[in-house]
Amino acid sequence: MNADLTLSNEKRVAIAGDWHSNRAGVRTSLSRLHREAPDVKTVLHLGDFNLGANRPWVAYKKSLLDLMADFAIERILVTPGNHDNWAQLGPRFATYPFDPYPLPGAESIAFLPRGYRFKMQERTFLSFGGAASPDQDARVSGKDWWPEEAPSLVEAERAARGGTADVMLTHEAVNGGSSKVDDVIACPNRQQFSQRGLEASHRSRALVTTLWNEVRPKVLFHGHMHERAEGHLADGRHVYSLDRDTKAGNIGVLNLKDLAWAWLAGS
Repeated sequence: MNADLTLSNEKRVAIAGDWHSNRAGVRTSLSRLHREAPDVKTVLHLGDFNLGANRPWVAYKKSLLDLMADFAIERILVTPGNHDNWAQLGPRFATYPFDPYPLPGAESIAFLPRGYRFKMQERTFLSFGGAASPDQDARVSGKDWWPEEAPSLVEAERAARGGTADVMLTHEAVNGGSSKVDDVIACPNRQQFSQRGLEASHRSRALVTTLWNEVRPKVLFHGHMHERAEGHLADGRHVYSLDRDTKAGNIGVLNLKDLAWAWLAGS
């Protein structure tokens, strides 16, 4: 069953890539959105929002609420990334697997459980967050890396049982989605990433790719790779990779009527 999350008269939504608790980057993206698409009230965020980041989280959260008010954004729905605090998200989602997690003190920002389905203007969405950190050996478990960040086979199988969806939102990339992202995957930064981290990333990406091929959404959006890219498959499916904060390609607008995608100017 899909929850209907449509706001009144909502015809378009924004989709944004990784923000990494970068206030300047968020301001750039939201100001551009307000200038070019002032009707948009919802941002669907593709993770690495940096929930519980080492940067002053309270100040960042307050600045987000201020920016949302400044640019008339009514809510942000987050498909979590690997750099979101899964020690906080995991227990919440285990207890409430079918309910978004409103951020305490900022309830207009909510994190979506892995496999969460919803509707907007009759369009069906599947959110399937998380990814494996290829640099996990350089991080501290429980502080800035969490084993729970990577999706599991059980979660993917449960998500697949819900059937098809018009739009799939992931943090993890998929294999064969776009040639530009495939090129990045084929030539990883081995000075930064360990073999163990690369193998974990491979497993995570393969699992999400299998889910994508089972659900067969018309459009898939992902972050994680810090690349603006598009893939248009022969079977009619489309894949968009969004870039990170401060970079062109961080944000665009999806028309809910025909699923047409438009990068914002400068993106």
